[in-house]
Amino acid sequence: MKIRKAKKDEWSNLQDLNNEVFIDNAKYDSDLIKNWAHSKQGEKYFKDLVNDPKSLCLVAENDLGELVGYLAASPKPIEYRKSKYFEVDNMGVIPEYRSQGVGKKLMDRSMEWGRENGFKKAYVCSYSGNAGAIKFYENCGYKKIDISLEKEI
Repeated sequence: MKIRKAKKDEWSNLQDLNNEVFIDNAKYDSDLIKNWAHSKQGEKYFKDLVNDPKSLCLVAENDLGELVGYLAASPKPIEYRKSKYFEVDNMGVIPEYRSQGVGKKLMDRSMEWGRENGFKKAYVCSYSGNAGAIKFYENCGYKKIDISLEKEI
């Protein structure tokens, strides 16, 4: 398994990978736009991501050269906190490669990038009902710090 920075022309591959994550997340969020990754906004997001020198976009490539996972991270200014943060904005591994260490390798590489760029803390969000993701992030060393709530009006 090879972890590397995404190439600028791989934005559409990232849309496909993200779409698999969004499909899975739909069971945790009834308000989710399931095809967002392939919308105009999604296309712009991924094109901007691979061209943003301040952000990180990694891909996991199997031995056949196929992309099987990705991670997107960017600076996260939190004005009321002391440390310099970056946020893992989103990440995903296709189902047949999950629980094989791919996500851990992506996270480890993002931590290297964070240290190299002077960040002191990393931040990530997960759906509260996604016990598998929460356990994964906790196994990567993340700790719960807050709870987000929402209400329909």
